[in-house]
This record gives sequence, C-alpha cells and structure tokens, in this order.
Amino acid sequence: MTKKNIAGRASFLVVKFLLLLTRLLPVRMIYGFSVFVVFVGSRLRWKRKQIALDNIKIVFPGKTDKERKYIFRESLRNMLKNYSEIAFVISGRYGEREITQMAGASGLGYLDELKSRGQGALLYSGHFGNFGLLIAWLAIKGYPLAAIYKEAANFPDDFFEKVWRKLNVTPLKYKSDVALTVSIIRALKEGKFVFIQNDQSHPKGIYINFFNKSAPSPAGPALLAKRAGVPVIPAYICRDRNNHHNITILPEIRLLEEGDHEKFMVVNTQLLIDWIAEILLKYPTEWLWLHNRWKRARID
Repeated sequence: MTKKNIAGRASFLVVKFLLLLTRLLPVRMIYGFSVFVVFVGSRLRWKRKQIALDNIKIVFPGKTDKERKYIFRESLRNMLKNYSEIAFVISGRYGEREITQMAGASGLGYLDELKSRGQGALLYSGHFGNFGLLIAWLAIKGYPLAAIYKEAANFPDDFFEKVWRKLNVTPLKYKSDVALTVSIIRALKEGKFVFIQNDQSHPKGIYINFFNKSAPSPAGPALLAKRAGVPVIPAYICRDRNNHHNITILPEIRLLEEGDHEKFMVVNTQLLIDWIAEILLKYPTEWLWLHNRWKRARID
C-alpha cells in the first residue's frame, strides 16, 4: 500500500471517528478534545507542521518564533473545530436550524441583487475558516450555491455529493480540468453562485507574486469569469471567540481589461491573489497553513 493510499484511508477513518463522536458528545466537548489534540500535536515533530511554520515565516518574516508558533496552534485548533462542526452536519445531528444559528452574515445584498436578476457569479474565496459552513449556510438561506469537490481516496463513491445535495447545493465533481470547466460554466449560465477557492499551488498555474515570492496560482477564476461573463464576488468566513462564525460578502472584484489574453490572465490572477493576501494578513489564524503553498516557487 502506497503512502497516498495509507493517508487516504487514515483520512476516512478520522472522518468516521468524528462522525461517531457527534453521536456521543456535545460540540463543546469536541472543541475541548480539539484543544487537547493541538496541545499534544503542536509539540511533536511532523512534516506538515514544519511546512506550516515555514509558510508562516514567509508571510510574517518579522514575527518571532513564538508568535509564529501561536499562529500555527490557533489555525490548527480552528481547523479541527471546523472539521468537527462539519461532522455534525454530515451526521445529521445539525439540521437547518442549528446551521443557520452557527453564523451570521454581512453583505448579502450583493448576492440578493444578483439572485433577483438570475445572474450567476463566482463566489471567490480561499481556505479560510469553516468554508463548508459558509456554503451550507448560504444554500439554506435560499441562495443558488454550487460547490466544486473531488472525491477523496478510500471514501465511498459520491460521499461528498450526497452531503451537498442534502443541503440543496449543486455538486460539481472534479473528473478532469475540461469536464470541470464545462460544468462550472453551465452552472454559472443557470444563475448559480459557484464557490471557488484559489489560494493553493497548482502545477499548471500562472506565476505571480505572493508575499514576495514568485509562485504559481490557478488562472481558472479569471478565465471562467471572462468566458461566462459573470462577476467575481469575494467571500470568506471567520470564527469569533464564542465559536460563532461571521460570513462576509464583499463587492465585486472588477477584472481589468486587457487586449492580450496572456496579459489579461497574469494581471487578473495577480489581482485576485492580492485579495487572498489581504484577508490572510487580516485573519492569519483562519488560513490553512498546512498546504505547501510555495513548493513550486521560483526565483525570477
């Protein structure tokens, strides 16, 4: 069995364990368990921990080791809480009433206006906070959400599709780049808000500046917005001290007009990534630091 298969099986076992906990324990006890796991895990040596600390150093070179470790611990604690909350949703322990009580939102007027016109949009974000809750919350509130997903190894077929359909979210399963592009454009043309995240490394991405390093970023959002003729609406979700979530919808990020296609892609991918950087700096403990974001960085 390869390392990838072992990791996939381990991930599914973790999910099954969390689903079991949701049937046995209240959410506050699981929050407490998350704190304990982070207390232990943050003191051990493991590959992703070092990746996270290296990433934090790239973004915050002026912070001390102690400050960077604090960001890591808090982000890890938030991540585990996010997983736990989503487990409550998947298990059915949390229904529409509980989900809507978990969060509040600002800026919904931007989505209301688009919905009234039947206008699709890219709901643009990164791996900030409990983004699964953001999708579920908006769908329950009646917004036409579509979510991109990829079935994980060793998970039952259509595991995530069933979850999204249960929440009235249109699932857009990744099979290939071409097939996904077609399904996204179709959903946009149908007036749906397609949630798309654009803050991870991509082997075929466009090299842009991300915290003073040249790193590849997917050009998909800019290309999709241009092809489908839809606005890019930024959105993110953050947790407060009381474990209540705040969803923020912001005005459209207007893409810059460029006659040359390649220049259009570079300029606007940079524009969109700059927004990701802005939110990351504002809410560093909400970002997924474990991803090796700068592994393909190069020196120009």
